[in-house]
Amino acid sequence: MRFIKPGSLSGNSIILDVRTLEEYRRAALKIPHIHRELTELRPLEFIKENGLTGADTLNILCASGNRASQAAEMFEKAGFDNVAVIIGGIVEAEYSGLEIIKY
Repeated sequence: MRFIKPGSLSGNSIILDVRTLEEYRRAALKIPHIHRELTELRPLEFIKENGLTGADTLNILCASGNRASQAAEMFEKAGFDNVAVIIGGIVEAEYSGLEIIKY
């Protein structure tokens, strides 16, 4: 598992937001991403649904980093090692200049 600064993300990044639906409905990244609550995350299904290969880096976002780390561990246990936790979550993403949609 690696860690990535939010400012290095781009629209070409594969980003998974694992926050709750309630959190997600308050604020979300404007750049393309996928939302799946941690409690509903099934790594093998997610990999297949999104056509991920070992060459793809999956960047995982939550509120602070704890749930993203849990999700990264789930992917690693499923055999997908190319995962990165986005440091500081959605708060740090906004602070670093990424556009956030607030509802």
